[in-house]
Amino acid sequence: MNSSSQSKFVCRWEPTELASTILSAPSREVVSHWISAMAFLDENLHPVLLAVNNQNEPSFNQLVQAVNSGFAPSVVLNELLRKGVVEQLDNGHVLLRRSTYVHDVPGFEASPRVRRQTYSPGRSVGRRQTDET
Repeated sequence: MNSSSQSKFVCRWEPTELASTILSAPSREVVSHWISAMAFLDENLHPVLLAVNNQNEPSFNQLVQAVNSGFAPSVVLNELLRKGVVEQLDNGHVLLRRSTYVHDVPGFEASPRVRRQTYSPGRSVGRRQTDET
């Protein structure tokens, strides 16, 4: 891969396990592209709102066509709406729900400095603790 194609994608996000399980292969590909392609991320590297079909700004149709020109944008959008992965806003944009993607943290499990604390009386569930505490 050359350096120009590497800069077009980021590995900050990954689909949640639930999203990967409930979606068809085409819809999973579209979500994966939405959360990794620079053309569909904002300046903070978050997925942008997409117009349903507006050529002056990033649109859902452009996203689907960027993934595979054989996919029907309306079919993919209907599946994502039906399964609650996206929300169609009154202003004609589509929002990818935050519950659909998580930080891609390679090696998180192997980190010696951070571990998840299981429940014990008097402690919050799921708090991260360092080895020093």
